[in-house]
Amino acid sequence: LVGHCWRGDFAQTGQQDTHCFESVFGGKHVRDRHQVTGADEVYRGESIYSWNEGAGRVEYTYWNSLGGVSRGGMTATPDRLDFGGEEHVRPDGSRISFSTFWRRVGDDAYEAVSVSSDRPTGEKVVRYRRID
Repeated sequence: LVGHCWRGDFAQTGQQDTHCFESVFGGKHVRDRHQVTGADEVYRGESIYSWNEGAGRVEYTYWNSLGGVSRGGMTATPDRLDFGGEEHVRPDGSRISFSTFWRRVGDDAYEAVSVSSDRPTGEKVVRYRRID
């Protein structure tokens, strides 16, 4: 992922989500900046991923252009990056819980699979393709 940009299409809305990953602070952390286009306003977010030796996992903080902040962790397994459960706090203080994992699809794509409390009966799968 690092050093590349990846774009996924949201089939139901026609919007596109583009993530660009870069190594920061001498390779100690990874920054993921993304933006969702195709609506009246562009939605943006940024995550910083960092290794937590004590917890044995990668941890992150995510900020978005709506004022929301979320924190979580990720563990790598042979077939996926598992972000487990996460709770996102909206600017109005309401909360949404969701779980996500990413799975590699060949050399130039990955899928993000999410289940959330906003749609508890279904998954959302978005395929991201490398665009650089």
